[in-house]
Amino acid sequence: MEFFKPGKYYNFLGISKPLLMVSALLVAASWGLVATKGLNFGIDFAGGTEALLAFNEKVDIGELRTEMEKVGLDAPEMVVYGFSDTGKYFVRSRTQSLLTEAEKTTLKAAIVAKYGEPTLWDVTDESGELIRVQFAEAKTVDGLTAVVQSAGFKTGAATKQTEAQNPIYNLALPGVRDRLVAAMSAKYGRAVQKADGTYGTEGKFTTIERLESVGSAVGKQMRNQGILAVLYALIGILLYVSFRFDLRYSPGAVLALVHDVSITIGIFSITGTEFNLPIIAALLAIVGYSLNDTIVVYDRIRESLKMGLGDNLRETINISVSDCLSRTVLTSVTTFLAVLAIYVYGGGIIQNFAFAMLIGVVIGTYSSIYVASPAVVAMDRYLKSREVDGPAPSAA
Repeated sequence: MEFFKPGKYYNFLGISKPLLMVSALLVAASWGLVATKGLNFGIDFAGGTEALLAFNEKVDIGELRTEMEKVGLDAPEMVVYGFSDTGKYFVRSRTQSLLTEAEKTTLKAAIVAKYGEPTLWDVTDESGELIRVQFAEAKTVDGLTAVVQSAGFKTGAATKQTEAQNPIYNLALPGVRDRLVAAMSAKYGRAVQKADGTYGTEGKFTTIERLESVGSAVGKQMRNQGILAVLYALIGILLYVSFRFDLRYSPGAVLALVHDVSITIGIFSITGTEFNLPIIAALLAIVGYSLNDTIVVYDRIRESLKMGLGDNLRETINISVSDCLSRTVLTSVTTFLAVLAIYVYGGGIIQNFAFAMLIGVVIGTYSSIYVASPAVVAMDRYLKSREVDGPAPSAA
């Protein structure tokens, strides 16, 4: 299928200068937005909790969100899990711990009343489910467990962290899972699991199928690793294009990829769309897609140069881009439609990934023509100027 008549050539580079200026402004604006407004980091990068709640029938999402807020989850996001509402709901919140300051104070007061002031009281655990405590003299694990439970933590328990003469004790408190199970059971009733794995009809709530919590320190580490992944990909591409072609081509390929990634990130910043690990995967996918488009154009330029097409490099590039224009448009349109279907029907979990890919397909197609190709002309002019200038003659 041909969208464009074979043998007809378009002057793409004739409008490349104003478009390059627009691209430069968009890239600068994107990083300006990131520096001032920032990105709406998701749980993967900022820390928080994700849970998949299962019920044996549909429940009202608005009512379920209210219950999550009562438990203590901050601004919980509720999404129906799957293509239809079968009683499974995905919950996301920035909350990492449900242990309140009042509960910490109550527990410490109970400890002090029983054993006196501890020499160590460490509440820095990010999960909020563990408190480290030490006394001037050793205590019994059973005694500490009884104090924890008497303070209102019915499922709390104490264990020894070390077996020293004066050990440190870990006070394990009810975590997010325990509190969610208790709250859902109280609100909707708990269905009992039968021997065959099915659930009865005593209540609506069945179980928490999955729960993940990410601390802020771990989130920061994952964010840094994601940034490094994109940088390493760009460096690897620079080396690959340098070996496959020559120095005229590689800067343009990398410049186009930086352009695509920057504008995609800028759109995420201005829209406030959640930025998480799947978006890093989307950025890497955009890099791969855009590079493939650029390599196709570069291959055609190289072939055209060997065949002697065009009176100069600019004309050769126009001929080459025109020759593969139908292929570029077909690939971009089919990819865009496929990703659009994922965006519309994929649900909340994968929707942001698809949103990034939609941006990347459009920007990547544009950059392979109006960023990567003009860069070849600029590099060719620069390299020829260096050859003409040559090294300065040495003094006789």
